[in-house]
Order: sequence, then structure tokens, then C-alpha cells
Amino acid sequence: MKTKSQRILLAAAALAVFSAGLAAQETGDGSIPERSYKSFSPMPIVMYDGDIGVGYGGKVKFVDYLGKKESFDLILFNSSKGERWYVFTFSMPDLEIRQNKKYGLSFDAKLEYDKYLKYFFYGLGPDSKKDDKTEFTHETKSIQLTLGHGFSPFFAVEASYVLRWLNYEHFQPGPFESQLQAYGGVTHWVPYASIALRYDTSNSQIHPTRGVRLLLQDDLASGDDAKYNRVTAEVRKYWAVLGDVDVFAARLMIQYVDGSKIPYFDYSSLGGGDPLKAMRAFSLNRFLDKGKILTNFEYRFPIIWNADLPLGIKLGGNLFVDAGTVWPSFDKINLGKLAVDYGAGLRIYLPDFVVRVDVGFGKEGMGLYFNFGHIF
Repeated sequence: MKTKSQRILLAAAALAVFSAGLAAQETGDGSIPERSYKSFSPMPIVMYDGDIGVGYGGKVKFVDYLGKKESFDLILFNSSKGERWYVFTFSMPDLEIRQNKKYGLSFDAKLEYDKYLKYFFYGLGPDSKKDDKTEFTHETKSIQLTLGHGFSPFFAVEASYVLRWLNYEHFQPGPFESQLQAYGGVTHWVPYASIALRYDTSNSQIHPTRGVRLLLQDDLASGDDAKYNRVTAEVRKYWAVLGDVDVFAARLMIQYVDGSKIPYFDYSSLGGGDPLKAMRAFSLNRFLDKGKILTNFEYRFPIIWNADLPLGIKLGGNLFVDAGTVWPSFDKINLGKLAVDYGAGLRIYLPDFVVRVDVGFGKEGMGLYFNFGHIF
């Protein structure tokens, strides 16, 4: 008799094979047009982030240089507080090219190295204290491989496998030092499989101005160092207001993780500027627990939009509110413990990606974030 973990893995594999089989048969309206999408978007990085200090590096993206509708995306980044972040992504077809299109087999490969010399753990639960943090070094190496199939212009299924190595070391004195040391000292092999169902009527992956996105995703880890099941449900809605450029965007995300062995930072997390955790006036991973609810609201507006700027750049701004909480089980959800922040930011729009700068304010202070892509 198959376990729940085995059944989910088999389902993911079956869907991937089914997608591959359908790829050869894909014809009809709504498919990706046969034309050139060739573009090149470079961006140097000089910034400051409250979590990582002064950052420097660069990002570059090539689209359709091989004539296969593919994209190559490279980020090289260092910071004064010790983050070392290097990411290479290959997609075929590119995410923006497949938007609102039927497609056969898609393939994405992402290689990522992320090391924080100064990482922090605050404990679990919505009542964790900011001053109870324990500092250590956190290193992640990962390779993510994803196969997908666009069954219609709006509905797609993706199956992924993530090979991942985690390392905790250099623990500093703090309330959770011994707890973290029990997980440190060795490199942990923590791969997981994932299957995602996506329904997306939005008009762009880079800068959506209207439509809705629905996501249901299940991540399964079943190894010696990690055994858990993580389910994520998310809805995003975009409205064009005051014309076709001003946008109001809203998101609701609910996530729950259950298992016998959950690495600390695979728990549901809130805090920082990461798209899946965005609470922009709170430190990275400020709140952790098995479950979370997260809401984000943004009003995005143009600042310099029709001018002939280099590389096709446009400049915009945004106002935002974030709210969320974490909880240990569904029967212990307490919306009275919502953390809330608000703020404003800038957006630099290039043909192939968005650069964002946000400043958030909340009861624990201010957060400043510089990164790529909209939060949602």
C-alpha cells in the first residue's frame, strides 16, 4: 500500500509525463506566435537593504537569442553584511512569452547559491520577540527543474523537483543557540518534489495590469533530513484604474506545513522583501510557524512613462499595505495577532523585468528593500 508521500510523487511524475506527451500534439488557436522576441535587458545593482546592508552586482537577461523563444537570466550579487547571491535561470519558452498562450512542454532550470553570513532566527509563533534573535550563517545551494504544460491560454500544470543542500554554522550567543546547533555542523540534503496548478488571466508576467491569478501548490519532502508536506493556496487580482497604466493589485495567500521533520526555514514564513513572505517593515523570516496567512495591497502608478529613456526604461511608483500572521494549527488561528505595515516605493520597468525599491514602516521600525520583479 502506497504512502501519502508516494502517491503525491507518483501524481507529479504522471502529470509531467502526460504534459510531455501532449506537447507534440499542441496546435490550434491561442498558441505562441512564430515571430522573433529577441531582447536584451541589463541592470547594474547598487543598493541598500536593511537585512543585508549595501549591495552591489548586476542582472542581465537575454530573450530569444537562440530563436527558440528561450530566456537566460543571470544575477550576481554581494552585500556588505555578507549575502552572496548568485542565480542562473533558463526558461523555454520564456515566462512572458507563454503568458496567455497554450503551449506544449515548457522547461525551466534554476541554479541558485545564497549565503547569508548574518542570518537570524527569532523562534516560532506570532508572539516571538524581535530581541530574542540568534545569529548564524545560513547557506543554500539548489537546482530546480520544472516541466509544465499550458492546457489553455489560462490554465497550466507544472511539476518540479528541487535538489537542495542546507548548511547552518557559526552560531552566535543567543536564546536559540543550542537549538540551532542541533541542526548545524553538517550539510543537509533536503530535496523536495512540487506540483502546481495555475489559472492565470492576467495580461503580463512582468507588469500585470488586469486579470486574476490562482495557484494551488503542494511541496513534498521525504528524505532523511526533511519530511513534510507544504500546501499553498494563493489568489491575486489586478485592476486597471484611472486609465490603462495605474493599477490596483491585491493578494491573499494561505499556507500550511505539516510533517515529522521540518527544517526551520521551510516553515511558513513572514518578513522581509521576498515575494512569498513580503512584510516590508519586518526583518527577514521574522515570524515562523506551521501555517500563515498573508495579504498584500498595492497601488502602482506611472511617474515617467512616455519619455524616450535609454533601454526603453519607464519609471513608476507604488503605495502598499502588508498584513499577516502565523499559527501552529488551523484551530489556533488568531487574526487578532495580525502584523501590519505600510509604505511606498519606486519601480523601474525594463522590457524583460521590473526593478523594485520599497520602504516599509511598522511597529518594529523601518525596512528598505531593493530587488527584481513585483512582490506579486
